[in-house]
Formats: sequence, C-alpha cells, structure tokens
Amino acid sequence: MENTHMTYLQKKALFVSAFVLIFSWSLSAPSLAEAVEQTVRIDVTKPADGTQCQVQAVFRGDHDNCSNDNAKGRADCSKESGCICTRQEKHVTWQIDDKQSFTIAFDQGSPNPFVTKGDSECNFKSNKKGKLRCRVKGKDVPRGDYKYSIQVPECPAVQSHIKIY
Repeated sequence: MENTHMTYLQKKALFVSAFVLIFSWSLSAPSLAEAVEQTVRIDVTKPADGTQCQVQAVFRGDHDNCSNDNAKGRADCSKESGCICTRQEKHVTWQIDDKQSFTIAFDQGSPNPFVTKGDSECNFKSNKKGKLRCRVKGKDVPRGDYKYSIQVPECPAVQSHIKIY
C-alpha cells in the first residue's frame, strides 16, 4: 500500500473530526449571534440657515440582533429610528460624532431596563468622547419594548426604543 493513500481509519477519523467541528459550530453560531453588543449612532444635522438642529438615531451594525429568531425581526423596530434588539445582561452603546454631549431619558412611559447601581451603573450621560455604554439588568427585566428619548443640547429630543428578548 502506498503512503499517499489514507487508510480507512484515517479517513474515518478525519470525517468524524469534521462532523464534530461542523456540529459544534452550528450550535455555537446562534448563541454567538445573540451576544453581540449593539451600537446606536446619533447623527446631528445643523442646517446652514441657522434653523434648529435635527437629531436622528440610527442602527448601523455589522451584526443585527433583531434577525435572531427570539427577537422576532424588525417589523416593529426600525433601523432608521435607532431601534436595537438585545438580551438581559448585555451592553448597549450610544455614540455621537464630534464629541458632543447627549443624555438618555426613559420618559416615554417605559421603565428603565439598565443597571442603576454598582460597578455597571448607567448614568445616562455621554462621556467626553460622545459615548455612553450601559448594561441591561438581569433576569428581573421583562422582555419587551423600552421607549426612551435622546436629548442633545439645543436640539429637539428624538424618541427610539430597545427590544429586549
């Protein structure tokens, strides 16, 4: 028998290894899909004629958690309104260009789903780099929509929401 030919046992071991690798990847892919941190981009337009600035929240991510089966799609969660989907105990980031300041307020009738005490406390104000990162609370946060406002100084507030699945 030549050395260039694989034995039956080598072929079988290779096949089993490939099967185990593909099977474990297929199980881990959906769980990885759910775990991606989502970022809401905040765009501010300042018209040249001096009229009031406009704020828009937009989701522009490489991975969209709303496509997950548990999130049930984007029918009620528009990317153009900055809506994102996330799970309990995951982080959400808001980011604005030009290092502007902004705040987040749960003033649309929804409770606050984010951690408010301890090391992961969310103070709902951007840092000096124009960024805010908050962690969704644990199992005590019910699944559903959480409506909130984004407020940028000298601009009217804009509403968005988060789907927790």
